Amino acid sequence: MKNRGIMIIKEKGYDEYLAQKIAAGRADVEAGRVCTLAEARVRWQAVVEELDSEIKQFERDVAYA
Repeated sequence: MKNRGIMIIKEKGYDEYLAQKIAAGRADVEAGRVCTLAEARVRWQAVVEELDSEIKQFERDVAYA
């Protein structure tokens, strides 16, 4: 089978959008608006635990409705 390569289609303006997002991210880093991986894990763990609690409460409410 012959390798035909990959055709990539980009929307017009995507490169500019991406450059803006990268610049904004770099500005955040320079301004100190960052968190460590450990801090991010703690934050997400709290989110996961809250969602778990909400799901369990929902299941209790549905089971006894």
